[in-house]
Amino acid sequence: MNDTTFVTSETDFAAYLIVSGMNLIHIQYEPRSNGRKRGLFVFEGDERIEDFKNQFEAGQISINLQDYKKARTDLLDRIMQEKP
Repeated sequence: MNDTTFVTSETDFAAYLIVSGMNLIHIQYEPRSNGRKRGLFVFEGDERIEDFKNQFEAGQISINLQDYKKARTDLLDRIMQEKP
């Protein structure tokens, strides 16, 4: 593990990272032209994230769907409430 962070705005991928054991540090918010804010998920840096990203994009993942659904719902709730 290193001291850097990994940032993504993709909620589905962020939920996958959480289910895969990655540490979400916080969510930052950026204003968008439509008046809504975009959530940026900031994770603790980990050398495995690149492998997780490649597997996710290729559809080669195996996860517990209940855990994934809960993680995704929790992230969306935090975004709607703009919680860090």
